[in-house]
Amino acid sequence: DFTNNVSGSPELYKTYLQNEYGLPVYGVYGNHEMENKDSMQTVTPTLTNDKNVIWGTEDGKIGDGTIAYYYKDLADGYRIVATDTNYSFNPKTGEWEHNTTGSWGPPAGNIFSNSLGPVQFAWLEKTLIASAKEGKKCLILSHASFHKNISGGTPDTAGGQQLFARVNAMKKGTVTMVLNGHYHTNRMFEENGIVYFDINTTRNIWWQIQSETHYTKGQGQEVEELDAEGNIIGTKWID
Repeated sequence: DFTNNVSGSPELYKTYLQNEYGLPVYGVYGNHEMENKDSMQTVTPTLTNDKNVIWGTEDGKIGDGTIAYYYKDLADGYRIVATDTNYSFNPKTGEWEHNTTGSWGPPAGNIFSNSLGPVQFAWLEKTLIASAKEGKKCLILSHASFHKNISGGTPDTAGGQQLFARVNAMKKGTVTMVLNGHYHTNRMFEENGIVYFDINTTRNIWWQIQSETHYTKGQGQEVEELDAEGNIIGTKWID
C-alpha cells in the first residue's frame, strides 16, 4: 500500500528509488498500487531500483512487467524473495488472474483473493529448494500474510508454511523471516524457527482508522501539494 496512484506520485518513488544514500530498494505489490490508471507495465518497474534482481520470468528479466515476483542475493548469504499476493481465481473461466488496472482488489466474482496462484507458488517452491541446496538464508516478502494467526491472510498460508518447513528440514534456517504489509498493524510471531513480521503501512499519508485517533489537535503535519508532474506548487497543514 505504498500509494494508490503511481503515475501521480513521482515524488514518493524518487525518494525511495533515487534515495540519497544509494540504498537498494526491494518492494512488492500491495492491493492499491493499480487502483487508479496504472497498469502492471507501469508499476512493476517501480518495485525495485536494483537492475540485477532475478524476475520470475523464463529468462529472469523484467519483460513486460506482468510477472512481479523476483529474488535477489544479498551479502552474508541472505536472499530476498519478493512475492506478489494479488492473484485470484475466476470460477467462470477457470483462470488465475492478477488484480487489474482501476481496481483495489480482485476482479468481481473471483475467489481466493490475495493468492500467489499456482504458477507463482511453483516458482516459490523451486526458488526455496534451490536456496536450501545453496545454503541461502531467505527473507520472504509478501503483502498478505502467511501466518495463520492473521485473519485475511493469503489462502496459501497452509501450503506456504508446509513449504517453509520442508525446505528448513533440508537446510536449517533457509526461511529465516517472512515480512508482510496489508493490515496496518505491527505484530510479530515466531513459529518453527521462523519470524513472521507484520509491518504497518507506508503510504503517501497516514492511514486513519475510523475508530482510532492517531493525532490530537496540533499534532498534524505539513504536506506538499503537487501538480500532475510531481512539481511542488504549495504546502498545507493537515491537523
